[in-house]
Amino acid sequence: MVKHADDGKRTQRPYVGETGRKSRGTADKATMVFGMVLLALIVGLVIGFAVFFVMNLSTWLTNLLWGFSGSLPFFPLFACTVGGTAIGLWTWWSHDSVKPLSEVMAQFKKTGSYRVNGVWKPVVSFLLPLVFGGSIGFEAGLTGLISAGCCWIRDQLKRAGLRLGALSHITIAASLSAIFGTPLAGIAAQAEDELNTDDYDMRPRTKVVLYMAAAFGAFGGIRLFTMLFGPSSGLPRFEHIAASGSDFLWVLPCLALAYAMAFLFHASEYAFGMVDAQMSERPSGVIVKPILAGLAMGSVACALPYVLFPGEVQCEELMESWPTWTAFALLATGVLKALITPMCIKMGWVGGDLFPSIFAGVAAGYGLAMISGADPMLIVTVTTSAYLAGVLRKPLVAIGILFLCFPADGIIWMGVAAVIGATIPMPRFILQKD
Repeated sequence: MVKHADDGKRTQRPYVGETGRKSRGTADKATMVFGMVLLALIVGLVIGFAVFFVMNLSTWLTNLLWGFSGSLPFFPLFACTVGGTAIGLWTWWSHDSVKPLSEVMAQFKKTGSYRVNGVWKPVVSFLLPLVFGGSIGFEAGLTGLISAGCCWIRDQLKRAGLRLGALSHITIAASLSAIFGTPLAGIAAQAEDELNTDDYDMRPRTKVVLYMAAAFGAFGGIRLFTMLFGPSSGLPRFEHIAASGSDFLWVLPCLALAYAMAFLFHASEYAFGMVDAQMSERPSGVIVKPILAGLAMGSVACALPYVLFPGEVQCEELMESWPTWTAFALLATGVLKALITPMCIKMGWVGGDLFPSIFAGVAAGYGLAMISGADPMLIVTVTTSAYLAGVLRKPLVAIGILFLCFPADGIIWMGVAAVIGATIPMPRFILQKD
């Protein structure tokens, strides 16, 4: 029991699920857990709908702007430069920017809460780099926006006498599950990062039940959105692996290619992190950084346009069109995207690295398949799994996300490649985070 002020009077009101409150028998404990599961389902439902709404808003605006790309020469260079200027000026004026997903989750783990700068400023900060073609994913901005909103709701409920600390934590599971379209993404992320619901006296398996409820509740929100607005694009679904004989000899080259790309990703992240630190010391650096990144990205995109955008739509297109590409174009697209994504994030075009990393692995995998003549699905599965795990350094999260892309009969190759990709050593200095 705790003291709580209500209309000037001191009253005693129990916190829901407070750690110090012992359950009064099995029925009371079951009621408490059922209430938390129901809350997780409702939160997941709301988040699933909200995530798909914001993702589709970004897609609609992107299609509106880039509808001119086919009729104007060097349009990517123009659009990315204008976008970099807009991002720089907006960041300088608003003092707001998207935080990488790792920072969002780290702040959750440390403080149990997350805050953003108002309502509309974070939405604009989220949309600008995506609409102008940034090689970044949705997940960082969306998770930050929705988590901050749920933290605000939680705080209002706490003032009414309800301690709902788990509300802020289950948003991570629901958000990631809705963004990637698979409950395994959110569940694995929570389990691997060991986020705690400290306001509840619950065993770890009970917390996992909450994460699962939130994750599956998000699918109800997605279903509601598609019923109202129609289906939208998401991660692609690849065909079954049909490898045999000498095809399996190409697994080692796949792992080597994925390691090289992961090394380039972290090296780019380290190098542009140093540039960011130097330029951030000057007030003009906030504006200049995204302009320089836009110029670089737009210049590359004039020759290789698929280095732009998050990659989920481009994956679908690449599945159909890759035989018409050259092996060099496919490999160059994957490798350059591995370099450009961390450049964007460090130089002001902030977003997630999961979606573009998946596309980079797919593009490079198709390129290697064209050279080898081996089963393309085996090559793409191994290359993408090892590269994504090498970027994240978290094999469970990589498998949870990619399980939606690749059929279940490829789980062994996914698992082996992800474990190897995440555990092969990298130079320590390039893995240091700011």
